[in-house]
Amino acid sequence: MDIEEETLDVGFKGSAEEVDQSGAPNGTISEDWKDSLNRVVPCVVVLKITQTRSFDTESACSSYATGFVVDSRRGLILTNRHVCTPGPIIADAIFLNREELPVRPVYRDPVHDFGFLKFEPDKLQFMALGEIPLVPEEAAVGLDIRVVGNDSGEKVSILSGVLARLDRDAPFYGKKAYNDFNTFYLQAASGTKGGSSGSPVVDCRGRAVGLNAGGRNKAQSAYYLPLERVVRVLRILQASKEVGSSWDAWKAPEVPRGDLQTTFIFKGFDEVCCHGTAPDAVTTGLLVVDNVLPGSPAHGIIEPGDVLVRLQGKVVTHFLQLEEVLDEYVGKSVELQLERAGKQVDVVLSVEDLHRVTPDCFLEIAGGSVHALSYQQARNSSMPVGQVYVSEPGYMLGRAQVPKHAIITCVAGKPTTTLEAFTAALRDLPHGARTPLEYLVFSDRHRRKNTLLFVDRQWYGPPVMWTRDDTLGLWHPQVDQDQTPPSNAVVIANPAVSVTSSEAKSMDRLGGGQVEESAAAASSAGVLEVKKACGPEVEQAEKETTDQDLREAILNSCMVLAEVEIPLVCLVDGVHGRSFTGTGVVLYHGERIGLVLLDRNTMVVGPSDINLTFAAYPAEVSAKGRFLHPLHNFSLVSYDPTELPPAAREQIKAVVVDTRPIKRGEEVILVGVSKCLRIMQKKAVITHNTLALNIPTAEVPRFRAVHEEVVKLDQDFGSAFSGILTDQQGRMRALWGSYAEQEDKVEREWCVGLPISIIQPWAMRLVELDKHLDMLPPPEVRVLEAELEPLMLSKAAQHKLPSEWLTRLATLDPERKQVLRVRSTVAKSHAARVLKCGDMILAISGRPVSCFADVEQLCGQIPSISKAEIHVETSMSESADPEDIERHPKRLRMEESNKHSALASPQLTSDPEEDLLDVTICRGGVVQDVQLRLGAEDGMGTNRIIHWCGAQLQAPHRAAREHGYLPECSGVFISRWHHGSPSHRYGLYALHFIAELNGTATPDLATFLEVARDLKDGDFVRVKLIQMETCQPKIITLKMDLTYWPTWELSLDPKTCKWQRKTISSSTTTACLSTTG
Repeated sequence: MDIEEETLDVGFKGSAEEVDQSGAPNGTISEDWKDSLNRVVPCVVVLKITQTRSFDTESACSSYATGFVVDSRRGLILTNRHVCTPGPIIADAIFLNREELPVRPVYRDPVHDFGFLKFEPDKLQFMALGEIPLVPEEAAVGLDIRVVGNDSGEKVSILSGVLARLDRDAPFYGKKAYNDFNTFYLQAASGTKGGSSGSPVVDCRGRAVGLNAGGRNKAQSAYYLPLERVVRVLRILQASKEVGSSWDAWKAPEVPRGDLQTTFIFKGFDEVCCHGTAPDAVTTGLLVVDNVLPGSPAHGIIEPGDVLVRLQGKVVTHFLQLEEVLDEYVGKSVELQLERAGKQVDVVLSVEDLHRVTPDCFLEIAGGSVHALSYQQARNSSMPVGQVYVSEPGYMLGRAQVPKHAIITCVAGKPTTTLEAFTAALRDLPHGARTPLEYLVFSDRHRRKNTLLFVDRQWYGPPVMWTRDDTLGLWHPQVDQDQTPPSNAVVIANPAVSVTSSEAKSMDRLGGGQVEESAAAASSAGVLEVKKACGPEVEQAEKETTDQDLREAILNSCMVLAEVEIPLVCLVDGVHGRSFTGTGVVLYHGERIGLVLLDRNTMVVGPSDINLTFAAYPAEVSAKGRFLHPLHNFSLVSYDPTELPPAAREQIKAVVVDTRPIKRGEEVILVGVSKCLRIMQKKAVITHNTLALNIPTAEVPRFRAVHEEVVKLDQDFGSAFSGILTDQQGRMRALWGSYAEQEDKVEREWCVGLPISIIQPWAMRLVELDKHLDMLPPPEVRVLEAELEPLMLSKAAQHKLPSEWLTRLATLDPERKQVLRVRSTVAKSHAARVLKCGDMILAISGRPVSCFADVEQLCGQIPSISKAEIHVETSMSESADPEDIERHPKRLRMEESNKHSALASPQLTSDPEEDLLDVTICRGGVVQDVQLRLGAEDGMGTNRIIHWCGAQLQAPHRAAREHGYLPECSGVFISRWHHGSPSHRYGLYALHFIAELNGTATPDLATFLEVARDLKDGDFVRVKLIQMETCQPKIITLKMDLTYWPTWELSLDPKTCKWQRKTISSSTTTACLSTTG
C-alpha cells in the first residue's frame, strides 16, 4: 500500500456556491434513492472552517468540509475530528438554502476521526430542518451506498459506491499528521476528494452507515469510519441537553475514553499462528500489539508482537470489544491474557484517561504555539506524552533555529519537562535577554541540540496561555501578568553616560576644528575620518607599512558581521525574506553610540532585530536601524558601546575613509568577513567606475536602488559575498554591497561597489545629531519623485534633442556622453503632473546635468554640510589629481564651486511644499522650462503598521508608488495577511488598497482606525478593495474576530528609533493598551 497516496479529504479552499448533481449513477435513479436523497441533501451542510492557531497535528488554515445534522431538535452536526480539529477554530455551517449559522465544537474524539458541532436550530429561519439517523449495524459488504457532501468544493455532490470491506486497517496519512488507530474502517470505490470529509455514507433508506474520512489520491478508494463509537458519544451528548433548551445553559458532559497507550492491529488466523499462538485459541483472527508508547503504564510490561487473547476474562477478536472495556474501566485496572512466543502471559494494567493525554491548552509565544506533546504526535514519533512540543515556532523560537515539531528540554539551565515548567522559565527572562535553549528533533532524538534564545516582548507582547472551554466551544486567553519588566539593555542611547574628553575632542573636529591628526589617532577616537592631503614623507612612510598583515590588523578592528531578523508581523514594504546576513563596517565608535554601515539587502526594513558580531573581539551586541536611504543601497544602524566589554570597546575602531573619486583601472582590495569572522582579502582592479544600475521592478513592490552609479571589479569572492573596497593602506573607498532582483519570479543576488562619498554625508549628519543626549529623528530625504535613466547622446539625437544641447552635454561630460531621461514618475506626486515618461532632463536651476550625482547635488538630496565637512571636502580638493583637472576642467570647476557654496543648491525650506526647482527639459524636440516640487521620504521608511483582522496595513511605500498609479483613495495598503485569520477566511489579501469601510472612505490610516475602533467582536464589515495592478474594485464582507485577532499597531518613536506596540481593540477591552520592548 502506498501510504503517501492516502489523504484526508478536508482542505478544499475554493468556492462552495454551486449544486452538482452529476453524481447520480448513470443519469438514472430509483424512486427509493430519489426519496432518500431528497431527505438527506437538506441535512448536509458545508462547513467553512478556520483554524486560528497551529495546534497538535493541524496548522493554521482556512478550508471547506462537510457535516450533517444528526439531531435537529438539539442542533448537533457530525463531522470528522480533523475537520473540527483539536485546536481553536471559527466555523460556520452553510445550509442548502445558503443560510449560514455559526457552529462550535462540543466534542472531538481523542483518537477516532469524528467530532460534533453545535448550533442553535431556532436561528434557522427559511427551511425545515431534518436529521440523518445513524445505523452502524446496517453496514455490510455489497451494500449500495451514496456519499453526499461538498466534494471538490461543489457544495452538494452525490457519489455512488458499493461497500467492499468492513475490516480495512485505519489509513495512514503521514508521520506527523493525524492518524486514526485501534479501529476498522469501511472501504468503497466512491472516489471522494477534498472537501468531502465529514460526508454521510447513506443507504437507500437515507440512513448513515459510515462517516467519510479519507481516500487515495491515485485511485477511487475511499475510507469511511464505522459509527458504533459515534452513536455512543451522541447518546451521551443528547442526554446532557434537553430538547428546546439553549446551548448557553448547557455544560459539557464527561465522555469516558480509556486507553493503554498501546496500538493494536488485527491479524488473521495464519499470521496469529506465526506469532506462536495455539490454533485452538484463534477464531478468525486476534488483536496483536503493534507498538507501546514509552513512559506509558504498559511500557516494559507488554511488548510488540504480543497477541491479546482475553481482556477481563473475555476473548477479544474486534476493536469494539477492546474499546468497550477500556472506556468502562477509565482510572481502574484491567487484566489481560497475552500470548508471547507461544507462552501465556497474564498482566494487570491501569487504564489511562485519553482526555488527560490530549492537550487542552497552549502557550502562544511571539507568534508560535507550544503545548504538551499529544498522544497523537507521541504515537507518531514513539515519545512519552506531555513533553514541551513546538507546534509552530513563530518568531522567537524560529530565530533560535528551533524547528516545527521539536521538543524543548531545557531553557536557561532549567529542565522543561512540562509546559508549566517551560512557562515559568520564560517568565523570569526579560525582553532582550539571551539565554541557552536545548531541544531535540524526532529524527535525531538521541542528540540534544543547543542554541541561543533571544527573548522578545516588543513585537508580539508577553506570552499568552490559551485554554479550551468545551462548554462554550471557545478558547480563553490569559496573559501572564507576572512578566519581568522589559530590560533597558535594548535601549541604544544612554543619557546617563557622560561625554568623555576623547569624544568631546572628536566632536570638536566634526564641528570645524583642525583635521591635521593622523588617521590612526582619529580612528581610535571614534571619528568618521577621511583621507587628507599628506606630504612626501608621510606617503613614503605609508608605503613602507602597507603589507597585508598590517592592513588586516587595521581592518579587523572595524569589520562586523550583521544578522538581521524580521518578525512575521513586520514584513512591510514588500520585503522578500525574513532573515538576512551581511558584512558591515564601523563608521563611528564613540562613548555613547556607534554607527555601522550595511547594505539594504542586509538591513532591508526598519522594524527588525539586528545582531552585530565584531571581528575585533568576540562580542555581540544588539543594534537598531537609524537610517535607510530611500534611493541608495545603504543603511546605518547604531549600537550602544556601553553594552560591550571594556576590552571590546578599546579594540573596536572606526574605519578610515577616502572620498576621492574612484578611477577606472585603480587597484583596490576587496575585504569581507567570513562566517567564522576571518578577514578575507583579494586584490582587484576597477573595470567600471560609473556603471548606471537598472534593476527591474519586482512582482511584489519592494525597495530597489535607483539613481546609482556603481563600481565593478575584474574579480570578486562570489555573487553574494559583500564587504568593502579599500586602498593599499586600508582606507575605505566604497561599500561592496549586496543587491537583489527578481528575474522571472526567481531571486538573484549580486554585488557591486557604492562609493563612500555618497554615504559619508549622511553618516556625518547622524553623528552630529547624536551629540545631543536625546536622539533626534532620522534625517528626512528630499527626493526628485521621478526615476531617471541614462540615454546615450547618439540615441538622444534620434529623439530630437537639439544639437546645441548635444554639444553642451558632450563637452560637460566627455566620459559618459549621456543625457538623463524620465523613466517613470511616483504616483500622486508633483513630478507626475509636470513630467512625462521620455522627457530628457537637461538642466536644474540653470546648471546642465548629465549624471545622477549632478541631480542629487542640485536638488539638495545630500544633507547640509557642517563646517567640519566643508573643511574636509576642501582638504580633499587640494589633493585632487591634476590629471583629472586637465581631463575634466568644467566638471571639476563645478564641483569646486559646489563645495565652497554649500553645494550651490537652492536653499530648501522646512516645508517640501515650498521647494520648487527650475528644470529644463526636452519633450518631443522642444526645450522648455518647468517648475518641479521635491518630495520628502522618511529616513526610516514605513513607520506605522496596523494589524486588523489578520491583515497587515500600512501607508503605500515608495516602491508601490513607483508603479505610477494609485487609486483615488489609496492611503491604506495591505502588505500581508496571516493564515487562520478573517483576512484568510474572507479574502482580504495583500496588494490591495482598502478604499472604504462600511461605506466610509479611508484615505489614510488615521481615518481607518477611527472607523475600525468602533467595530465589535462578531460584527460584519463591508470592505471596498482596489487591486493594485488592475485597479479593479471589489466588495467583500467579513466578520470581526477580536478574540483571536485583535486590532493593534506598531509605531516608530522618531526620537528614539524605538518601536512601540499598542492594542486598539480586542474581545475583552476596547481601551488602548500600550506595551513597549
